Amino acid sequence: MSKTLLVLAASTYQVPTIQAAKALGYRVVTTDNVAANPGHALADASFGVDTTDPEGVLALARAERIDGIIAPGTDVAVETAAYVAEQLGLPGPSVQAARTLTRKRLFREFLRDAELPCPVVLDAAEATGRKADSLLRESRWLVKPNRSSGSKGVFIVDDAAELGRRVVESRGFSVDGEALLEELVEGTQHTCEGFVQNGRLALVLVTDRDTVAAPHTATCGHRVPSRLGERRQREAVGAIEQVLRLTNIASGPVDCDFVVGPERIVVIEMTPRLGGNSLSRLFEAALDFDLLAAAVRHACGDVVSLPPQRRPKPAAIAILGVERAGRIAWDAAQADALALEPWLESLLFDVAQGQQVGAFVNGRHRIGEALVVGATRDEVDARLAELARRLHLRAD
Repeated sequence: MSKTLLVLAASTYQVPTIQAAKALGYRVVTTDNVAANPGHALADASFGVDTTDPEGVLALARAERIDGIIAPGTDVAVETAAYVAEQLGLPGPSVQAARTLTRKRLFREFLRDAELPCPVVLDAAEATGRKADSLLRESRWLVKPNRSSGSKGVFIVDDAAELGRRVVESRGFSVDGEALLEELVEGTQHTCEGFVQNGRLALVLVTDRDTVAAPHTATCGHRVPSRLGERRQREAVGAIEQVLRLTNIASGPVDCDFVVGPERIVVIEMTPRLGGNSLSRLFEAALDFDLLAAAVRHACGDVVSLPPQRRPKPAAIAILGVERAGRIAWDAAQADALALEPWLESLLFDVAQGQQVGAFVNGRHRIGEALVVGATRDEVDARLAELARRLHLRAD
């Protein structure tokens, strides 16, 4: 009898994990509060229990006699996954580690207590009036929801009048209704996607992370190999492993965003889960390793064999979106021609021509993705520019 894996959430970024588990022969159960999400149709059984309801998901897990639980691509479900795994004796991080790493305020307190580099954080409600004017003159700031994912509700703010409006928006995206004001760390943006064994990052991919235009911060792509030097990459991996040790995370997938400035490396977000934004597809293209399959096996207590670390092959994942709302359009003839190019491994659209779409301001607003490869990183960058020019993606 095959093992049963419970996947928390069934939207676009959970679909590849569901497909990977099915391909490996696992029975897949999905649950979230959106019945129309595409992953439910792929599962052996699907349910409507909210992924932020630990007791509800635990009752479902017991009823379905699961062998593993996973929360790929979504921070808000990680704590629930950890709670269920802890209650049932399944693989996963501790509830305390999951809570610390997925609640921004707690994670900042953790960094400060551990004397690790950390941005200045204030309660958003405190930054009003003259204090807000003073703060915004001194540096740039971010408004962030305490519990969210996909860059939803994250805004760069430049003036006090805007701050109040953004705080209200940010709270609306947080599971607990809380928002915070955080110093914007200046530097280059990067992501580390990897697999942990014996408390170390045994296989890792460091990317250069592309983001949409301010005031939003959503990820719109990743490129490898990173332009960071080898020494700085080792320092970043070392900083991430220090957090792993302090949170007692010994195994499984991990996803981390960090910023490299002239004088410091700052871990901005870190979660014991598979990353979103199709990072697993980029991981396989760059390192010839199926990270999805490894995460599924790990969740179900099965053996995971990792290859030696290698330098990544040049590649990029582009998350497609538009700067303003409207009816989506692109050059269909060029899309067909691009599909024949040897450097474009895949071009996928989530929507149909003419469909109404929103401006790409967070992970909910992607309209597709493309995987680009090349002989060098310079070639990959050039191909990404060519893709954008020829596709001519726009909202009319």
